[in-house]
Amino acid sequence: MKTIKPVILTTSLIITAGIFADDAAVFKKKCGACHTLKNVSSAKSGPDLTGVASRRPEEYVKLYMTNPAEAKKKFPDIFAKEIKGKFQFSMPAQKLNAEDTLAILNALK
Repeated sequence: MKTIKPVILTTSLIITAGIFADDAAVFKKKCGACHTLKNVSSAKSGPDLTGVASRRPEEYVKLYMTNPAEAKKKFPDIFAKEIKGKFQFSMPAQKLNAEDTLAILNALK
């Protein structure tokens, strides 16, 4: 019977933690001026986004990040229940490349 060496487990944990740290850093850079994760920030102009990618369809979240007006039209029920009228500002469309979009989605899960 073979045993798994602790070195392999430790290495895996470091890699996983590094990926999460990168995702959080992209979120902070691209979204942190207006949004929070786990209510950790002084940002107040947009909602806390903790877990939003786990509660909403990925297509909606991605579209809302890059084209909020189109997301509101395509998913009116989700928008109305979650956001409509709760904040003073409307979210502008974000210019995100595919890598940043994926990192932000990972951070929002």
